[in-house]
Amino acid sequence: MRAAKTSLVSLALVLGCDPQRAVGEAELAVPTAVVERGSLTQSLLLSGELEAEHAVELLAPRTDNWQIAIKWMAEDGSAVKKGDRVVEFDNSSVVEKISDFEVKVVEAGVDLETQQAETSVQVAEKQFEVQSQKTAVAKAELDATVPRELVSRREFQDSRLALERAQVALSTAKRDLESLRDGGQLEEQVKRVAYEKALRAYKAAGDELDALALVAPRDGIVLIGKHPWEGRKLQLGDNVWPGLTVAELPDLSKSLVRATLSDVDDRRVVPGMKVTCVVDAFPDVALAGFVRSVSPVAQSAGNKSTRQGFAVLVELEDALQEQMRPGLSVKVEVPSIVVEDAVLVPRAALDFSSEPATAVLEDGTAVDVSVGACDAQRCAVSSGLREGDVVRMPGGAA
Repeated sequence: MRAAKTSLVSLALVLGCDPQRAVGEAELAVPTAVVERGSLTQSLLLSGELEAEHAVELLAPRTDNWQIAIKWMAEDGSAVKKGDRVVEFDNSSVVEKISDFEVKVVEAGVDLETQQAETSVQVAEKQFEVQSQKTAVAKAELDATVPRELVSRREFQDSRLALERAQVALSTAKRDLESLRDGGQLEEQVKRVAYEKALRAYKAAGDELDALALVAPRDGIVLIGKHPWEGRKLQLGDNVWPGLTVAELPDLSKSLVRATLSDVDDRRVVPGMKVTCVVDAFPDVALAGFVRSVSPVAQSAGNKSTRQGFAVLVELEDALQEQMRPGLSVKVEVPSIVVEDAVLVPRAALDFSSEPATAVLEDGTAVDVSVGACDAQRCAVSSGLREGDVVRMPGGAA
């Protein structure tokens, strides 16, 4: 203040004015404001986060190890094309398993081929035996057709007996052939089942290996999923389990804001209320929306938090700018109290350090005022001031 007075005195001397008069006029130049009458809206501010109403979720696959570690991820918020890699999981155990299954497939295939070859050789031998017995039967039948009158009784009986023996041997050879075929087919089927089982396991391991690399099903923006209980984004090395959302590609054509209403403000926000949303990163852009839903039950803000809050879902009516993406923090302004025809005083003109609050009139008189609803700039007062009063603003001399 002393430096300011000295400057005013110097300026007055330069301009040829009275120094004391210049100082006096400067002290009287107190910023003031006129008390007016009008309407005031008190808003309730909620904190929330942008999210897309629809998104394609990329889930951790099912594996024999249950939990799998994240080996690589696309950068959060990066743009990807259809077919681009988004997340890769540790596949070392699967690669080792594929090598084992590949060996088992080769071994099972060799066993099957060996069994088929052995069966073929044995069947060929039995077929040759059957053919030989057919030749023997044909010869015996030829010998047995010699008229009885042309040979002795003993020769005739021997030829008949030889025919019966040849027929029995042929029947036995045929039964052995069929039995060998059935047994060979059974053994071959067992080997084939083992081969197909090994092949299925090998292909399943290959599919599991492919599933450990998640790719984008369409063009879009990658949003990395959150750790379910640590309250942070997933990171490289984190273990995840089947079905956990590790990333998503949101549809930015329709966006929502998921906010939290403190339990102490219960019933101050209801579905259908018009709101104004401001993304923290873009404070100059106001987005219109309305409250779509409010959860019926308050929930804890965290595992160790004692605070309770209601989940508020806000649907945005305005389209987002290209730079506005899901995950950004948002302030939701909800008009909750509207005062009509009120005496309005600039908030900065009120001193809230005492109870009740005070205001200083233009002549320096301090008055007590009863303050009602306030917004960011003004307050409604019910007593102490009237329309047209002039009050001092901060920055003036006392």
